[in-house]
Amino acid sequence: MEIFNLMKETNSNEVVFFNEPSLNLKAIIAIDNRILGPALATCRIYNFESIEKATRTALSMAYHNTFRSALLKKGFGGGGIVLIGNQSKIKNEMYLRTLGIFINKLQGKILLARSASISYKDMLDVKRETKYILGINDEYIKSGNSPVEAVARSMIWGIKAAVKSKFGSESIDGLSFAVQGVGDVGHSFVKQLLKYDTKITVTDKVYDKIKIIQDKVPNIKVVRPNEIYKQQVDIFVSCAFNNYISKEDVMQLNCKILTGSINSVLRTKELAELAVKRNILYIPGYVISGGEMMQLSNEYENKNPDLLEDELSEIYNITYNLINEAELQNKLINEVALNTAKKYVEDVAAIKMLK
Repeated sequence: MEIFNLMKETNSNEVVFFNEPSLNLKAIIAIDNRILGPALATCRIYNFESIEKATRTALSMAYHNTFRSALLKKGFGGGGIVLIGNQSKIKNEMYLRTLGIFINKLQGKILLARSASISYKDMLDVKRETKYILGINDEYIKSGNSPVEAVARSMIWGIKAAVKSKFGSESIDGLSFAVQGVGDVGHSFVKQLLKYDTKITVTDKVYDKIKIIQDKVPNIKVVRPNEIYKQQVDIFVSCAFNNYISKEDVMQLNCKILTGSINSVLRTKELAELAVKRNILYIPGYVISGGEMMQLSNEYENKNPDLLEDELSEIYNITYNLINEAELQNKLINEVALNTAKKYVEDVAAIKMLK
């Protein structure tokens, strides 16, 4: 693995490796850039098959967090933290406190965001050693504005924009959804869908996650993971892993809209083009899942939690405008989204040169 070649792929500024053998803590921290502000770093714990794959994941997370922030015009750069190992075995108080000590060594360059791999309880342990964290403000959580809930609600707004573009009406009542992956975000998204008259099909490789939903909503349809792509639905939503859907999977899709909570639902530009050829409207996850960053930005700036819902509705306008602009330019939506975000970062960088 040539680390500088990996960094060149996303033009990332910095990658830091931390290791504490006594706790089996192996951390890779990527910083894409900090032009817009301190790097907001989401975290993933996974038993990666190689250091190269773990590093690529950290770089990709940082890269997409930069552009999510730029699309929303928030004051965060992009960061990504990967912790290598089986989270059910490696996480404990000392492990998490040590992560906090490592974060301190970066002296405020990054802010650790609460995410699917790092629970509220985990963050409290990290907090014992560092102040550079976001996503555990009790005022926001009690108001129903945890980062995970904010992501799910922002996804609804983005999907409404896609539905408006595809079907002519923003209402999702009467539409059918296939949801791939019902972990924290997927579960919260399904809860949001239940507020509407929708038909829902779900799948997950972990049966316990499905059972939690089934116990609460018995009439939800459950299928095996390899059957989810064949479901005849209006909207397919992936809340699994980045780059999870292959060419074979795209060819099986029987939907009109494809999106998700993850940054890159499709592995390559070629797959995005294939989706378009099959008359599927593809919206990259980083476009519609900005609710987390909005919530964390408000927490960082000490804004009133009640302001969040109005801000989440802006995801509708961002998504709808990107769809229209892609049609005008005859380009993929992900290309237009990245170009828009890059232009904003460049503009901010230019005015900062004036100081």
